[in-house]
Amino acid sequence: MSSKRARVLAGAAVLAVVATTGYMTTVYATDSAGRPVTDAGETPEKIDSRIIKETENRTVIELKDKRQVSLEYVQKKGLVERHKPAKGGDWSAPSTIHQTKTESCQGIDARAHGTTVTVTANWGLYCSDGEPPQESIAAVGVGDLTKWETDLTKGFDGWPPAKIYDAGDKVQFVDKRWDGTTTLTWKKGAGFGEPSDVYKPIPRRFVGSWRAKDGSHRLTFTQAAPQKRPSLTIETLKGKRCVGSGPVTKNSVTSVELRDFKVKEGTETKNCPPELHETVFNVETADGAMQLMELGQPPKPLVTYERDDSGD
Repeated sequence: MSSKRARVLAGAAVLAVVATTGYMTTVYATDSAGRPVTDAGETPEKIDSRIIKETENRTVIELKDKRQVSLEYVQKKGLVERHKPAKGGDWSAPSTIHQTKTESCQGIDARAHGTTVTVTANWGLYCSDGEPPQESIAAVGVGDLTKWETDLTKGFDGWPPAKIYDAGDKVQFVDKRWDGTTTLTWKKGAGFGEPSDVYKPIPRRFVGSWRAKDGSHRLTFTQAAPQKRPSLTIETLKGKRCVGSGPVTKNSVTSVELRDFKVKEGTETKNCPPELHETVFNVETADGAMQLMELGQPPKPLVTYERDDSGD
């Protein structure tokens, strides 16, 4: 059984943004109110497989019970699996786990705990030349390995190696990014579920509405929530009509940055939005004013904002 879900996670674009702005942030989970939450206390099982052979196109591992599992990129076919008994003998007939004619890249990661085997693999046009993958799969095989369950993600940099829990009954693939964490979970008997997103919150001092001192526009910051990024909505109050929003991320205790912007009404105008990747919003004290700052040495204040209760 396989799950083929076309999710666009835009990993390459995210890395480009981080490289441009020079900011790196720590990712942690939050509840619906934006409060950090601790890990549930789960400890992953020890990986007890070992690598027998590893090349750009093929990985062979030996399981704890001494069986061997081979995963191989086969040109114009996809990812092919074979396994061999612990006491020797012939390899099983080739079985295609993921069928594709796209160029493979980034090697194959295979690891196991007991009889639960996890695999991550990637494909993409010009991927071997450094372009991001266009197809990435997470796969799990259990027991006699005659059936594999897979989950396909498109437009994604690829899943990190899996973590195995509950004696092999649960597997998690966790992608940590500048704005949060996406977790893909597989469970024995249920297969792959929908991915779960947890986004990094912004400092509480930003949440709510702010009005520019000149009365030209209003900003409304919304906190992170499960499956929802923290965001900024901008609305002009004078002149040309512009309403739009985009995700924001925390740079420090006192500053946040608008990462993208989409106009919903009207057209772009001055400060709707401000220059992306060249400006940050700054609030020095929890009850102080907010300023839009142009990055530089030193940063240059562009607009001053005050709390606007009428916009809440």
